[in-house]
Amino acid sequence: MMDKITQTANGYQVTIGGQVMSVPNDPANEDYQRVQEAIKGGVKLTVPPGPTSAELRAAMVISPLQGILTLGEAEWGKVLEYRETATWAEKIIIDTADDWVRTSQNIAFFGYLLGYTDEQMDALFIAAAQVTA
Repeated sequence: MMDKITQTANGYQVTIGGQVMSVPNDPANEDYQRVQEAIKGGVKLTVPPGPTSAELRAAMVISPLQGILTLGEAEWGKVLEYRETATWAEKIIIDTADDWVRTSQNIAFFGYLLGYTDEQMDALFIAAAQVTA
């Protein structure tokens, strides 16, 4: 009898009488089928929590090209309009940044400048990451 079933990225980690085994996420695998039967039979499936918003944001990095193309001409135009009144340091950041890091104070400021919420900035970075040149 399975004592504990924990979902993993690649399948399940199953504890039987203190012994732990990994079961692949493969419906053709006999152990996988046993896990499914155990779950249906009432053995509790533990699903670990996913990464937090902060953890996801910390991993978001895009190139300026990806960001600009995703923003589009009108939104990027707002940044360029602001650039005319920006400090010297801000102009350097706008003109020469190698990467846009989602958790950067500068990126947060540009989000504020554009009137974007955190969720909209996240969506921008997710969409931009799909852009390839």
